[in-house]
Amino acid sequence: MAGPFASTLVLGSIFLLAATTVPAVAGDDASFYAGKQITFIVGTGAGGGNDLYARVLAPFLARFIPGNPTIVVQNMPGSDGTVAAAHVYSVAPKDGTVIATSPSSMFLSEALNPSRVRFDSRKFGWVGTIATMTDVLAVFKSSGIETIEDAKKKEIVIGGSGNFGLSSMEPLLANAVLGTKFRVVRGYTGGDTVNLAMEQHEIEGRTNQWASWKVLRPEWIRDRSLSYLLQFGPKDPSLPGAVPAIRDLVTAPADRAMVDLLEIAQYMGRSVFAPPGLPPERLAMLRDAFDKTMQDSAFAARMKATNLELYPRTAREIEAELAQASANRDKVVQEMKTRLNLN
Repeated sequence: MAGPFASTLVLGSIFLLAATTVPAVAGDDASFYAGKQITFIVGTGAGGGNDLYARVLAPFLARFIPGNPTIVVQNMPGSDGTVAAAHVYSVAPKDGTVIATSPSSMFLSEALNPSRVRFDSRKFGWVGTIATMTDVLAVFKSSGIETIEDAKKKEIVIGGSGNFGLSSMEPLLANAVLGTKFRVVRGYTGGDTVNLAMEQHEIEGRTNQWASWKVLRPEWIRDRSLSYLLQFGPKDPSLPGAVPAIRDLVTAPADRAMVDLLEIAQYMGRSVFAPPGLPPERLAMLRDAFDKTMQDSAFAARMKATNLELYPRTAREIEAELAQASANRDKVVQEMKTRLNLN
């Protein structure tokens, strides 16, 4: 899997290829969005990372869609994004007037709990990825934990969401493959609630996207209040100090397979999707508009000003990633359920 730090030349080539393979837009579809509104569903509450990305993207994306529709962001939190994904999959109109973004842990929910997930990610109309993600497990230095080795000797309370949310599964995976002693308290609903729980010392730490740490609690970084213990997904060179990556700390094949499955969420990152079954020409319009937005200098400047990461990927790359992740995953899923006590 390629990390987020590909060269500008490579990214430019990818988007050029994508642009040359977009089907021509028929006349009726070219005027479809004129005067219309697109609902942009976010599978988390207001104020979190997914919400921030959606609200920054929406006005720029609208400019590149023929007809310049209005894009309105609507939050639909629940079950780590699976509520929103199921709604888009089965309920939302399949005409291009609804797009969505949800926590990428929804892919893990689909793999680990298929009987309760009512969607197939491979069938969504994928639009593109704004950024891959690097998750960082961090705790307050006041906890007495400074390194991952310290976390193997002393129990510390970490906040998480649902059983299959990344914020829960990442510290549980560290316990299973590294021997850490994180006690994961689950049930936080996302958005900024876990950070608030840290401030109130209900918990001492959490995993969170590095981009979200920088945006939502920059004072913690500025004041050096946090110990950064572990990173998940593409390595981020902007992290302070030498923060170990979980994939570099495991050697057993079964452990590496679990890390690979978990990290699919980081590589899928902040992705935008539409319901399955959209007219091909309309999906092509959305993809083309997304790719143009990713190359737009004003959008890049706005992302930088908001301190949000921009490591874009095309819909074709997402589809290839999902196909690879879906192949022969049952054995790894069972191993993960057993080792992380998720049954």
